[in-house]
Amino acid sequence: QLDEEEERRKRRREKNKVAAARCRNKKKERTEFLQRESERLELMNAELKAQIEELKQERQQLILMLNRHRPTCIVRTDSIKTPENEANPLLEQLEKK
Repeated sequence: QLDEEEERRKRRREKNKVAAARCRNKKKERTEFLQRESERLELMNAELKAQIEELKQERQQLILMLNRHRPTCIVRTDSIKTPENEANPLLEQLEKK
């Protein structure tokens, strides 16, 4: 009876040891995953910030182009849109860039 009790305790300790090791491994894997994810998101954030800066510069260039164009622009009263078959110098300049 004493041997049975000892054997049960031994099995329980072994099961607990295995469970604890499994838990530590899961925790380690989770930490590594979160670290990789954090690095990936930081990289993406840096890329998006760079893209924002590029778009801000492009916007400023477009505003300057519009302001330079405005004094020579003749506003059409019959149509707000430029007809498709008519050349649009502003669009042509944008397409060249």
